[in-house]
Amino acid sequence: MRQGLLAAWPVALGYFPVAVAFGMAGASAGLAPWAVALLSLFVFAGASQFAFLGLLAEGASPWLAVGVALLLNLRHAFYGPALRPYLAGHPVLAFFLTDEVFAVALKSLPGLPEPARTGFFLGLGLGAYLAWNLGTLLGVFGAAGLKGLPGAEEGLSFALPALFLLLALPHLRNPVALGAGLLAFALHLLGQTAWGLVLAGVLGFLWRRP
Repeated sequence: MRQGLLAAWPVALGYFPVAVAFGMAGASAGLAPWAVALLSLFVFAGASQFAFLGLLAEGASPWLAVGVALLLNLRHAFYGPALRPYLAGHPVLAFFLTDEVFAVALKSLPGLPEPARTGFFLGLGLGAYLAWNLGTLLGVFGAAGLKGLPGAEEGLSFALPALFLLLALPHLRNPVALGAGLLAFALHLLGQTAWGLVLAGVLGFLWRRP
């Protein structure tokens, strides 16, 4: 587990400011601080949490917000089969599966001895989870003070794209990952970002690995 916790620091470093932004957004949307904190504690899915929060702030039905959040997390259906050869028999660990945890795990797990893989993934997931929840608490309870800092909101919003880019770079040497990434980017430029993510996942899933 210690090795996983050490490997989690880049993810935690990227998660923390984004979670602060989420906490601030929750406070701005008028949600009770405990409700914002519970979202991070029990959902732990950044994009889904932001979507849930945005829809509630627009006055949408909570059921619609939950449905959209679940749809966003459907992309994780592509992650499970990729990790299953290394974590078979440990479905509870799926709670800690996020985009960034998946990227680090997929690169690290094949090189680890089998008995160490579960502990590594658990440490990796816990590191990311703790950073996300601590950031949320800082954001929701310190929102008033943080908003007064010059450039704070712009800097926080840039943290997650920067983290994605950092984690994606080592995978671009793999032609499958590169092809899927180019497809997603092309569709994003055409204004079809959501379809791009889904089709890139399908392409990566079906394309035989070299």
